[in-house]
Amino acid sequence: MAQLDWLPGAQAALNDDPAFRKLGSTDLVLGLKSGRAVRRVVFEAFEIASVDETDEAALRDCEIVIEMSPREWTNYLRRRAKGTGPTLMSLDLDRDIVRASNPLDQLKFDRYHLSLQALVDQGAQLAV
Repeated sequence: MAQLDWLPGAQAALNDDPAFRKLGSTDLVLGLKSGRAVRRVVFEAFEIASVDETDEAALRDCEIVIEMSPREWTNYLRRRAKGTGPTLMSLDLDRDIVRASNPLDQLKFDRYHLSLQALVDQGAQLAV
């Protein structure tokens, strides 16, 4: 599966999952970057409102950006699908993969990390 093409499937699965809503309300514009592939994910309340293919310039408008090389994304998704990979929060401590435009937005990563991890984990199941 091409880089980040798992996002629409993960969006649909999580929007139908009551366990995702139990994680709480998430209001965030997330950017994901893998090589040249860039996606903008909008979380609104208890759902993922949209997933859009965009360009790198649009990342300026994202509150949080998670960036890894295509190889890093592939390896990370494989490890998460097997249950052996670290969380995004742990990976960020080791590799500094999360960017935010200001300290307040950086705190949003800490606040919403469970919802973001749910998205990536669902994508890991689809990407393998």
